[in-house]
Amino acid sequence: MKKIILSLLFGALISSCNNNDLMEIKKKTKSYFIHLTSDPKINPSAAMMSIFAASEALKQGHSVTYFAAGDGTRILIKEVIENLHTVTPHGGGTSKISEAAKNSLLEFSKNGGIIHVSEGSFATYGVNQDNYKEHLIDVSKIFWSYPKQLIEESSKADIVFSY
Repeated sequence: MKKIILSLLFGALISSCNNNDLMEIKKKTKSYFIHLTSDPKINPSAAMMSIFAASEALKQGHSVTYFAAGDGTRILIKEVIENLHTVTPHGGGTSKISEAAKNSLLEFSKNGGIIHVSEGSFATYGVNQDNYKEHLIDVSKIFWSYPKQLIEESSKADIVFSY
């Protein structure tokens, strides 16, 4: 009987330690909402920072939602992201900064980052759900959204960045 009670107490102690460890880990991870509305051709620094911040937060184990709206939707257009280096001195005038931004966004998508885009904003650039594969970089999944989803997704986040 003593062995059973000791086993139960020991099991409860181990379980308690594991739960505390899990709670400590959960406290350290956050949910991020990163919102890009700046035109990447006019403010490439904002566009690049939004991508690099989202990518870094995901690498650190946080959950991240990236939401491109307004002119910010252009960051997903192939010809825009592949030519960021033509509108910024960052990267020394080579295409390396454009490639880094594109690869970071693709990696973000591939590794579980969530990407929302404003469907209405994309429509102003002639991009829609029927033709987006012709115009956009090949991210894993896109959520076509409207202001309703912008509010829903941003209100879930612990931390919000807007560029």
